[in-house]
Amino acid sequence: MLRIVLCDDDPQVLSQYAAQIEKIAETHRLQVHVTCYSSAEKMFFGLDQLLNQVDIFYLDVQMPGISGIEAAKKLRSRGCRAQIIFLTQVREYVFESFDAMPLQYLIKSSCTDEKFEQVFLHAAELAGQNTGELFNCERGSECLAIPVRDIAYFEVAKRIITVHYEGGTFEFYSSMEDLEARLLSKGFVRVHRAFLVNLARIRRMGQESIGLTGGYEVPLGRTYAKRVRELFSHYLAAGGQTFS
Repeated sequence: MLRIVLCDDDPQVLSQYAAQIEKIAETHRLQVHVTCYSSAEKMFFGLDQLLNQVDIFYLDVQMPGISGIEAAKKLRSRGCRAQIIFLTQVREYVFESFDAMPLQYLIKSSCTDEKFEQVFLHAAELAGQNTGELFNCERGSECLAIPVRDIAYFEVAKRIITVHYEGGTFEFYSSMEDLEARLLSKGFVRVHRAFLVNLARIRRMGQESIGLTGGYEVPLGRTYAKRVRELFSHYLAAGGQTFS
């Protein structure tokens, strides 16, 4: 699934381009999730630690507060590798935008539907090459390769592992020990004897449970709590990057 963010202070523009992207995606059988923000400040607050999970940003250049170019530079400074496309009414900032390494600088008034579609499909293709590592699991003759970043958590019951990811769930045979060995360096942490969680998905940490993006709630084991908090703090301090 492609995660796309639109940021523009004009609600009509947001509605127009969100609908256009979804129409193109449907035509080309692409799965997309489009999120809209009316300012860069709201975008950074809303995404928080999930900035690096976005595939394509569409940014208006001229916005109150943080401009689109300033926002793009901030994204790059935080290690964001997403495709950035500027949508604007003015040409005068095109050279300034180069510092943020955008894929394209589009002028709204002269951007045809064909051009918009061409640029979007190019961005989608590049984003597809940057989905990161895959987690391979199999059950009998059935094999599944899941982008690691799409996985929320694993749970185990009698050596049957269930992986919960954006596309649903999948069961396979393994052990938590094997999973830990494979996934610790990719940003996963054991939070309970039966649960292994993606640090990038943690949104809330309580005394006895952890809230994850997507509305998931998993238990936090007492014997694991201290290490989980230490690794999560390490993860945030590293800017949301995985570590070994």
